[in-house]
Amino acid sequence: MTTYQPLKISAEDKEDLQIIAACLQDALVPLSGLTYDQDKGHFHLLANRFCWECDPEDCEGSSYYARVAAGLAFHHVREVQKKDLNLQNKEELVNLLTIQNAEDEYIHLIFSGGSEIKLKIDKLCCHLKDVDEPYATANKPCHEASS
Repeated sequence: MTTYQPLKISAEDKEDLQIIAACLQDALVPLSGLTYDQDKGHFHLLANRFCWECDPEDCEGSSYYARVAAGLAFHHVREVQKKDLNLQNKEELVNLLTIQNAEDEYIHLIFSGGSEIKLKIDKLCCHLKDVDEPYATANKPCHEASS
């Protein structure tokens, strides 16, 4: 049985970023948890990530999974663009599907519903860290198979 161990991961290339993307798949991100410091070139994201690496626990015949608050920081960010996100709605939660680095100077944060944040970077440097203790959830993210 796999038990929870706090994550602390850095990425400096596309392969490292793929690991972080896998860890953050289906993370719930409150729009209030997105910040960009243009002067310092830092973009921060707070999320409730699903702990894919942990086995579910059984409690009275029901399976419970884990989520944990995590912080993601990108450095060397020159510009932030958004698509189909109303950042004024601070209470809204968006579902992070993946993070891509298709082009050398852009990072794409892809959310369900087609929304996206695009970061223009000078170089890839980011850090993911769990910042709290996990909490139980009965809900496991489910993806329908495409036809």
